[in-house]
Amino acid sequence: MGPSPRLEQLHLSSFQRFISNISWNVLGKVCVQVLLFGVSVLLARYLGKERLGVYATLLVIPTFVRLLNQFGLETLINKKIPELNVLDPSGKQARYLVQRLLAIRGGTSLLFCVLLYASLPFYMDFMGTPHLLEYRLVLILYFLIISFNSLLSTLFMTRLQYKTVSMTETGCAFLNLALLAGFIVLDYGIYGVLYAYIISTGINILVYMSLVSSDLKGPTETPELKELPSLAWASYMLTVFSFGLITQSDVMLMNYFQVAQERIGFYHLATGLGGMLAFVMMGVGPMAFSILSENYARNSAEGMSKIWCQIVGFASFLTVPIFVFAYFNAEPLIQMVYGEQFKEAGAALSFFIIFVGVATILGVDFVTSTLFILERRDTVIWSNVEGSLLNISLNLVLIPQYQEMGALAATGTSMIYMVLRQLFIIQKQMDLTPVLPVLGKCLFFSFAAVVPAQVAALMLWNNIFFSALVFFLAFVILLAILKPFSREQLDVLQGIHPKLPVWVRSFAKV
Repeated sequence: MGPSPRLEQLHLSSFQRFISNISWNVLGKVCVQVLLFGVSVLLARYLGKERLGVYATLLVIPTFVRLLNQFGLETLINKKIPELNVLDPSGKQARYLVQRLLAIRGGTSLLFCVLLYASLPFYMDFMGTPHLLEYRLVLILYFLIISFNSLLSTLFMTRLQYKTVSMTETGCAFLNLALLAGFIVLDYGIYGVLYAYIISTGINILVYMSLVSSDLKGPTETPELKELPSLAWASYMLTVFSFGLITQSDVMLMNYFQVAQERIGFYHLATGLGGMLAFVMMGVGPMAFSILSENYARNSAEGMSKIWCQIVGFASFLTVPIFVFAYFNAEPLIQMVYGEQFKEAGAALSFFIIFVGVATILGVDFVTSTLFILERRDTVIWSNVEGSLLNISLNLVLIPQYQEMGALAATGTSMIYMVLRQLFIIQKQMDLTPVLPVLGKCLFFSFAAVVPAQVAALMLWNNIFFSALVFFLAFVILLAILKPFSREQLDVLQGIHPKLPVWVRSFAKV
């Protein structure tokens, strides 16, 4: 007996909501990234090399304490609220849980504020930066803001209100950019940069609270809470042990080893711009997750293997050319975006791009979701913990001798280790070898296209925009001549992006 019309209607409604939310998510992320890129450029040009390093050093403190303050509450919202909404359509149990989690976050945040105030003098002395103690109060405010914003944004995303999240985040990023510009005109220094973010995000929190306040009022009912402590604790321990994977741990250790602030600024720019180079992948991960899950449900691991290789291959063609071009033009790219004073950061960017590019080719954007589909969550957890410990260990060895380059090498090595570790487990359940020829073609086209771009820069006009145009034209011409894609692969791509341009099909063999 087939599914009832009512059930089919519910599935259709859920799918429509998914597609709608993915669209809003992609649009919102693109807008936010553009605005944040503007913030980073404005910030770097205003602060300069040394003050940018000081700014990166200060951000470590509230970011690290926010991790300690999470206690797995965001995970509880993601996991439990949807379940409670199904078990109790009246919303009483979900309302009870949200109220309690907000109260817990408020209580622990105040406690950490007191601990921050008391411990910062000792931390600053230990790091050899006692002169930065003047930022103590603003750092505490920054910590409070990011702690509450994280919980509220998670709540709205869990409720599939991506439109609301996208609009508020975009508005927040725009306000941050506007305030930053105003504070730069007034020459408020690092205080102005921090307060621009605090004020804009504080307004974002007020918007969230005004939207959710009506849902928090009314009768409540205590739900079954037995599994919550263990779930929260597991999530919290994973978060704490994964601290070594984020760039703040590198900055903290660079300060400990007395690396010059300007070199920390170079590290900050290299990792920030290196991460932004993969902007074309925004929104592709969740959509690919959906398609992979559907194929696994229908055709098991064998069917998912085929679609996985096709998606990873397409993702490489979208991102690897950007990384290759940026690698060969890192110095002029840094100089154009951030100014002449940051020209030295070009070497750091080129070095970091090697690791990011390799990780992208190996499918870093898809391995975690694939392991979740294959029900190998343990691999995700342990690879994160191992990568974190590896990064910290390499930092301790490399930073004293190689400074910011050592930190980049440690972060990049741990990133690639985690991808390889996860791919090793995935390979045991599904065949990944068909993707290798596609990756080989991607690398060949990218390096072949960069040759005329470099020659044109040497012989005709040494301009980053001109080089990018020559590179793009050479890459497209190679695709049109050699036609590396199959018709089936383009059908898959159209499944991810329904409005695929017709001209793209000229790159496929009939």
